[in-house]
Amino acid sequence: MKILKKILLVLVILIAVLAIIGWFMPSKIHIERSLTMKAPIESIFKQVNVVKNWENWSPWRKMDPEMKVTYYDIAEGLGASYSWVGEKSGEGLITFSEVKNNELIITDLDFKGEGKATGGFRFEPAAEGTKVTWYFDSEVGMNPFMRLFWKMGIGMMEDSFDQGLKAMSDEADKMPAAPAFKMEVKVMPAVDYLFIHDTASVATIGAKLGAHYGALAGEITKQKLEQAGAPFAIYYSESSTNWEMDAGIPIAKAGKNAGVIQSKNYPGGNMLVVSYMGSYDGLPAGHEAARAYIQSNNLTIIGAPWEKYMTDPMLEKDSTKWLTEICYPIQ
Repeated sequence: MKILKKILLVLVILIAVLAIIGWFMPSKIHIERSLTMKAPIESIFKQVNVVKNWENWSPWRKMDPEMKVTYYDIAEGLGASYSWVGEKSGEGLITFSEVKNNELIITDLDFKGEGKATGGFRFEPAAEGTKVTWYFDSEVGMNPFMRLFWKMGIGMMEDSFDQGLKAMSDEADKMPAAPAFKMEVKVMPAVDYLFIHDTASVATIGAKLGAHYGALAGEITKQKLEQAGAPFAIYYSESSTNWEMDAGIPIAKAGKNAGVIQSKNYPGGNMLVVSYMGSYDGLPAGHEAARAYIQSNNLTIIGAPWEKYMTDPMLEKDSTKWLTEICYPIQ
C-alpha cells in the first residue's frame, strides 16, 4: 500500500506540475511556415483556391487516406468549402471566408466539438518565383492541459505545413504554363442586340446562360430577326462567386422588348480585345491580363467588360478549341 500511495502522490505532483506549466503557456496559438516556389503565382493560387486540389498536397490526406471528404456547391473562391471525417483526422469543416485573387485566402475551420480556428495562405511575388505563407491561428482557452497539448504539438504542425507546401510546389510545377493571350485594341462597330438581365453564381452561371441564350434565340425567330454574331455576356460586378450580368445576342436590326427580354443598341467604340483559347476556367486569368495591359498602357476603362463566346461548346466538345473574346471598353 505504501508503494501505491507513493505512486499516486507522484502522479498528483506530476499533474500539478503540468497544470502549472500549462498556465504559463499562451492561450493563443500561431503557426506560420513559408516556402518560395518556382511556379507562377497563378498556378500555385489555383492549387489552394480550388478545394478539390487540396487532395494533391494536403498532408492530412496522406496521413489519413481513408478520410471521407464531402464537397459542396461552391468549388472555388469565396464561400468554397468541404467537410471531412476520418479515424486519424477527426471531423471538421473548412470554409473560404476571404479571397483576394493571387494574393490571399483566409479559411474558417470548425473541428466539430473540439473548437474553431482560422488559417490562411498569402501569395507574394518573389525573385525566384512565388513565396507562399501558410498560417494557423487558434484560441485554446483557459484549460492548462489544452495549452500544454497545443504547445507540444506545434512542432508536428510545422512539419505538416512544410510537407504540404513542398507537395503544393510539386503539383504547381506539373501544371501547364499559363495561357498566352492575344491582345489588341479594336474599334467595335455599333450593334443592336436582345438581352436578359440577371444575376448568377458559380453554381448557376452555366445553366442560366444556356437558358437565356435559348430564350433569346426563340425570340429572335419569333420577331423574324437575324442573329448578327456570337452570344455574349456583359458583367457589371466584379466577384469570384456572384455576378450581375446581361446575357445577349447581337441582331442585324433593332428588335422589340418582350417581357424579360429587352432590346438595346451598343453605340460602338474602342475596346481592348483579349483572345483566349481554352476552357472557361481560364477566363479569370484573361481578365487579369486585360486589366494589367490597360494599367501598363495608361488606358481608361469606360464600361463593363464583355465576354463573347465565339465557339459553341455543344458543337465543339474539345474545350481546348473554345475561343472566347474578352472585351473591355476603353477611352
